[in-house]
Amino acid sequence: MGRKMLKRALVLGGGGVIGVAWETGLVSGLLEHGIDLREADLVIGTSAGSIVGTKLAAGQDLSAKAEAPRDERVVAVPLPEGGPDVAKLTEIFKIWSETQVMDDAICARIGQLASEARTAAEEAWIASIAASVGVDDWPETELRITAVNVQSGAFEVHTRDSDAALHHAIASSCAVPGMFPPITLDGRSYMDGGVRSGTNADVALDREPDVTVVIAPICAATASFGALAERSLDAEVAQLRAAGSGLCVVLPGEQEIEAFGPNLMDAGRAEAARAAGHARGVQLAQGEAKLWLG
Repeated sequence: MGRKMLKRALVLGGGGVIGVAWETGLVSGLLEHGIDLREADLVIGTSAGSIVGTKLAAGQDLSAKAEAPRDERVVAVPLPEGGPDVAKLTEIFKIWSETQVMDDAICARIGQLASEARTAAEEAWIASIAASVGVDDWPETELRITAVNVQSGAFEVHTRDSDAALHHAIASSCAVPGMFPPITLDGRSYMDGGVRSGTNADVALDREPDVTVVIAPICAATASFGALAERSLDAEVAQLRAAGSGLCVVLPGEQEIEAFGPNLMDAGRAEAARAAGHARGVQLAQGEAKLWLG
């Protein structure tokens, strides 16, 4: 399915329910116009991107023709009795949004609050993720799923060579601190890889890709910590460019931001976000994304 002489990396960033919908639509629009991101040699998924990335790495067809009837399980997220822990969420997102440069110490502060927050049970969150993804085990395509150690704040990458079961790894990467439970892997707890960076595109550097496509739902206009995410992305892109990789970096435009609305977990806007992503994918397939073809 791929031209293996050209090393291609795909990076899919975080962005909640809206991010999953937008990325899915974008991938669909590209595919329907000749750009098949399933040809990636390396897929890096952070949070929402770990869901979409796993599906692509496993060879799923995410085109519009393959989506009917809609499978809405991806938005059926478990919440604790009494609803989200608003106090802890507020404290976490205040730290996150005020941070200029993320480091392990700040990640650990957020992790401590995440571990104290009232959330659904780990098992319920993992089961929800498993139902959403529809992939039982690590795919053959190299898939890297990002997470952050709750105790130390250290950034970690889970792969099929690590001890993490696929659904546990994805659940940890999607465990928005304060909203969803940290996930225990080999005696350690992990939270959303997006705490470190919305994209973590620098994880591709060791593979020296010829081409890298980065899809980033989070920007200054879509999340309170979006300015931090953009700064991280800029630094990652500079590293990849310096290493010689061709780049197609996709951030949501004005119409897409309007479709997203103010809350990236708003399932009611998922269809609009998917449609906006599809339109963007069609546009990209006529221009910037052609570098995927070599």
